Amino acid sequence: MGPSRLQRVLVANRGEIARRVIRGVHDMGIDAVAVYTTEDAASPHVGEADLSVHLAGRTLAETYLNPGALVALAGLAGADAIHPGYGFLSENPELPEACARAGIVWVGPTPESMRVMGHKVRAKETVSAAGVPVLPSVVVAGGVAEDELTRSAGAIGFPLLVKASAGGGGRGMRLVERPDELAEAVAAARREAAAAFGSDEVFLERYLSSPRHVEVQVVGDATGTVLHLYDRECSVQRRHQKVIEEAPAILVDRGTRARMWHAATVAARSVGYQGAGTVEFLVDGSDFYFLEMNTRLQVEHGVTELVTGLDLVGLQLLVASGHPLPLAQEHVTVSGHAVEARLCAERPREGYRPTPGTARHVAWPEGAGLRTDAGIESGSTVSSSYDSLVAKVMAHAGTRETAIGRLARALAALEVDGLETNRDLLGAILDDPVFRRGEAGIDYLDGRDDLRDAVPADDVRHRHAAAAALALLYRRAGASLVPVTAAGWRNVGIAHHVDTLVDALGALVVRTKGPDDEVAVLVAGEWEELGTATTTDDVVDLSSAGLRRRYRVRVAGPHIDVNGPEGQSTFTRRNDDDPDEQGGTAGECRAPLPGTITRVMVAVGDIVDDADGLVVLEAMKMEHTLRSGGAGTVTEILCAPGAQVDAGDVLVVVEPA
Repeated sequence: MGPSRLQRVLVANRGEIARRVIRGVHDMGIDAVAVYTTEDAASPHVGEADLSVHLAGRTLAETYLNPGALVALAGLAGADAIHPGYGFLSENPELPEACARAGIVWVGPTPESMRVMGHKVRAKETVSAAGVPVLPSVVVAGGVAEDELTRSAGAIGFPLLVKASAGGGGRGMRLVERPDELAEAVAAARREAAAAFGSDEVFLERYLSSPRHVEVQVVGDATGTVLHLYDRECSVQRRHQKVIEEAPAILVDRGTRARMWHAATVAARSVGYQGAGTVEFLVDGSDFYFLEMNTRLQVEHGVTELVTGLDLVGLQLLVASGHPLPLAQEHVTVSGHAVEARLCAERPREGYRPTPGTARHVAWPEGAGLRTDAGIESGSTVSSSYDSLVAKVMAHAGTRETAIGRLARALAALEVDGLETNRDLLGAILDDPVFRRGEAGIDYLDGRDDLRDAVPADDVRHRHAAAAALALLYRRAGASLVPVTAAGWRNVGIAHHVDTLVDALGALVVRTKGPDDEVAVLVAGEWEELGTATTTDDVVDLSSAGLRRRYRVRVAGPHIDVNGPEGQSTFTRRNDDDPDEQGGTAGECRAPLPGTITRVMVAVGDIVDDADGLVVLEAMKMEHTLRSGGAGTVTEILCAPGAQVDAGDVLVVVEPA
């Protein structure tokens, strides 16, 4: 059968990748169909498609992970093709097989190649037979005795990794440094792998202490042509999930990179690969080892598009239509450097705990060389049911240094109100000399609490709090016909107004005479003058020591968000009668977000120390160990494995020692 022209493509995904694919489909002159659950009905991707169809059901298994439902909706919408995006069913061969039975074109590789590369052990065996270097590994059989498990590990050597056979993305992966950690690590990896991929099979693999993570983008067609689109650097990771990605790779010599490009095309040809895919390697000096192949569009594909000028979604659609690739290897070139940061709704300083919520206001950065693939806009909700990724912010320039600078400015400029993100971590990484020199290995963030716990500098917090207080006073003055002290404020001497503003780090007390006057913040019991201000509608110009900075302020009830050249801060105004602290009773372990209890680690009567593990909660596709806030005795356990819990539910009660 010859090439055909696709008329309408159903995008079997949500969030930022659905929006990206819809844009690519439209760029090819093709209609796009969105799918959505009841929870996703107001998501931006739904309105950007030409048609949208509802996925009935309450669980992932009933909706985004339901091949039959997706194919049926494609038929209902008159779609002649399905594009899976990434995640969900993008690497599950059941969906393309269901498409084939229904006469629908699958935008992706063949089910056979997906099966081989989707099983990490079979993938390693296949590419190794083709001459691609791999790390030593051994499969852990179900029900294996502990002594046999220890012997298998001994053949690999410590430290080692426990990894899921059926998936990637860091899920089902555990680092084991000593033999006494092995059994628990295997058990935890099995649980997480089963929850994420439907299979609890795991294997042990030799661990390299500080390699680089470099991947090669490939694309193939039905004629057997496989091209490489050069490489990406993905070494900056948290919990084995990428945080910063770059193209091209850095600090890897040209000869090693060329051998990786060749190995990647060999690996792809070994399974007759068609469409866009990524071959990942661990690089140790001039040696490299096959890690896995992702048989889908990659999250970080955008940086490759920026440096090559190619549209990977467009190439996927052409190949799926039966067309050969429209270019040869010698036509693929790289121009400049691109860097991407993954903006996630999470709190890094608390073990990257997800922070779902609703974004009251969103404004993405614009400027030369910038690109943002975002899943949310103003009013969007980030649900605990899905991954915490909300946007990918990218910058492209002629040099790596300029690209990093552009990205840092973009992250400082973006406005996201009502949703806590990892923006401070991303900014700290981009400003870190180790990263700037290109020396980060995959363990880069493991020992860098200073980056993980990054917060705005004190002087920045003080200026942002001053801008918030000035904007509040300006609003109150405009709403009042007489110059009286506003509710929640108090007079200090003559016409001074004092307000207490609370952010994630604590309370700040600000004093000013008026919105166009001097302003000060209370530091260690003393008033520290910050300068003078000029305030208009939602804009504060603060001048100090001859330097003037402009801040944009947005007020929504008790919440105040401030943006300026130094980034963003979020405050809550505290009234005089507000308590100093909010939260649960001492001794209670509460669920920080909705999820499923996978393990209870204690029993009534157990003695626990500060930071001992109490329960394991699975939420937003990750396991979170909830720990004791102090020493004491467990008096109540109010949850059990498999229980669904809501944010704020009391799970364990500990009587303080």
